[in-house]
Amino acid sequence: VKDMREGERRLDAFIITPEEFKRDGFGENKYFEAVIAEDKNKNEAIGFATYYFGYSGYCGRILYLDDIYIKPAYRLKRYGTAVFKYMAKVTIDENARRMECSVMDDPSLNTKTIEFYKKFNSIDDHGKHLYLHGEVLKKCAEF
Repeated sequence: VKDMREGERRLDAFIITPEEFKRDGFGENKYFEAVIAEDKNKNEAIGFATYYFGYSGYCGRILYLDDIYIKPAYRLKRYGTAVFKYMAKVTIDENARRMECSVMDDPSLNTKTIEFYKKFNSIDDHGKHLYLHGEVLKKCAEF
């Protein structure tokens, strides 16, 4: 997570301690879930996604994709796409109706990610939020 914040030039936003992160994601009372992407040839973690479930008064259960990160050396190799599609599948498998995330809209840091999200025609007019639901969510969940 710290590597991700450094890459975003937002290290000042990184205030959580490793102990808090471990407690909140892996302790008895979890506030978020995590998925780890790995290079099986090297037995090495190369990225992750963190998410949690919420509720919308008009559509019900939603999966909020909080962070998705792939180490720079592994980008453009479809690992991020695989993690994103897996998260769409988790959304469906957990009976949530929508997956959403906020998009860091700084083109100097995130142009390729923004372009990836635009493929789903589900990004808001300001380019800051992505909403996947219905057939778009189902199509994204296909591997």
